[in-house]
Amino acid sequence: MEENNYEINQKEFLPEAGAALSLSIWGNAVALLYMIPYLGILCCIVGVILSIMGLMKGRAGMELWKADKPRYHGGSFVKTLIAFILGILGIVQGGILTILSFVYTFLIFGSHFHHHYF
Repeated sequence: MEENNYEINQKEFLPEAGAALSLSIWGNAVALLYMIPYLGILCCIVGVILSIMGLMKGRAGMELWKADKPRYHGGSFVKTLIAFILGILGIVQGGILTILSFVYTFLIFGSHFHHHYF
């Protein structure tokens, strides 16, 4: 029993597993600011970029895991897998919300412009 605990404690965590997960989560969260005119467009683009970075780091961690499974701790593989999935979702969500942010910005400022000048 003690030998098994010793072996588990000696396993390494995948490098940047936590960073990949953080980037993917922030990418999803920042894109939710899409309803703010002009700033929403910028936030969606930043969200997509963060999600792409999280996706790439998650993918790199999954490749390290496949190359040498006994070396790494299973919990860090789960982090990279979740980061990979959230990265994909963040890219899709960010793309859709970017389009919506353009629509909202146009609707808000387009109607404002129309009332003042026409």
